[in-house]
Formats: sequence, structure tokens, C-alpha cells
Amino acid sequence: MIVKTEAIVLSAMKYRDTSKIVRLYTSEFGKVSVIAKGARDSKSKFRSALQPMSYVSAVIYKNDNRELQLLSQCDAIRSFRYLSEDMQKMYAAMSALELVDIVTQDEEENKNLFILLLNTLELVNTATNSPLVALYYFETKLSDLLGFQPNLYICSRCEKDVERMINGNAMFTLASQGVFCAECSHHPSSLNTISSATLQVLQKLQEIQNPESLLDLNLSPSVNEEVRHSLRQHLHQHIDGFRGLRSEEVFAAIL
Repeated sequence: MIVKTEAIVLSAMKYRDTSKIVRLYTSEFGKVSVIAKGARDSKSKFRSALQPMSYVSAVIYKNDNRELQLLSQCDAIRSFRYLSEDMQKMYAAMSALELVDIVTQDEEENKNLFILLLNTLELVNTATNSPLVALYYFETKLSDLLGFQPNLYICSRCEKDVERMINGNAMFTLASQGVFCAECSHHPSSLNTISSATLQVLQKLQEIQNPESLLDLNLSPSVNEEVRHSLRQHLHQHIDGFRGLRSEEVFAAIL
């Protein structure tokens, strides 16, 4: 059967002399692996549409009895030209793609995740401040979509409203299910200690209705590191087999 769908290119690898095996995250079928025959030929009809981070319209010869589908046509819908011109933007975008690849199974449709990924790439592409905030937004909303977003408003032990405890010197700890106030933080073990400022950023990431407004956030180096570490640790706790991102390792020496 021939199907047409919008897709985001997650990854691409060489196959034989002139072809590519490409992993797409589609709006209609979830994650799909395809073979693009002749994609590496200088006269290829695919041109540059199969580069990771591309937003494309794909025509696929789909056979439910095959794991690898045949890509017939692929045309770019929108070019995120700035993603490849800035190392921090490329890191943020590639990390989002890698996370989608990790948390999804083949051919499980999730339209909301497709929209989230597409919106995140657009945010990163247009960011004039720190594109990393767009990645933090993506990780926060991904946790919500997958059903393990932490409660950041009530202490997980005493159930007091943490908003009343927030001040410049207050410290909290973050566990897999939520936040602990200072009085209750000594009970659990192996938790992330975060400042009031970091907790407020994490809350804003959950509450935000217009993600573009996040790009105006200026995070201090310490808050940025606490937010990054907290979100990444949260993913570690909830995603089976998650050991970190290759993107982080690749860009660590550059950023």
C-alpha cells in the first residue's frame, strides 16, 4: 500500500553503495524505518531532504510484513536552516530527535508527540537567546505525554504547598514523583538538590502555554545546570535502559 505522511527525519545511515536507511518519525504511523534507494547518488531525487532534523512529506510503499519500508518520494516542507549553523542549536535539536527515537516503538502513532517535536525544532531554530531552554521545554512536555511528570507544587511527604516555602535561600530536593521541602528532604536518599530559582523554572516549564515566551528566559549558569541535570535524571529514572544521549557526548567537548 502507498501512503503519504508528514515526517521528521530522526537519523540516516549509509546502505550499500548509493542508498540510505532512514528513520522517520511520522505524523500518521509513528516511527518508521525506510530504505531510500539511490539517495547518495549525485542525481538523487531526494536531494537534501533526508538530512536529520528535516521536516518532510514522504511517500512510502508500506508493507506490514516488513520492518524496512521503501521510500518512494521525500520532499522538504520546511527548512530549519539555523539548526546546522549553531552548535548549541544543533545539540538541542539532535537531543530531542534522539529522545524520540529512544522512547518510541516502531509504528506506534502519537500525533501529540509529533507536534511537540516539530514545535520544538521550530523553537530551537528561531531562538535568539539560549536554545537549550527549548530542549528543557521538550523534555518537560515529553514527561507529561509519557505519564511521569513530577508534582512540583506540593511536598511529596508532608503535602504542604511548596509555593509558600520558596524564597531566595530555600533548597528543595527532587525525586522521581515530585519535590520535597527542606524539612522532608532528609528522609529520601539519592535525590537532586535544587534551589528555589531552579524549582520556579521547572514549574514554569510545566505551566507554559506559549513556549515562544520561554526563549526570553535568562538562566544563570548554576540554575541552567540544575535544570539540565534534574530533567535528565528524571528521564533516567523513568525510561528503561536509558543511559544518556550520544548527542550529549558528541557535543560535550564543543559546547
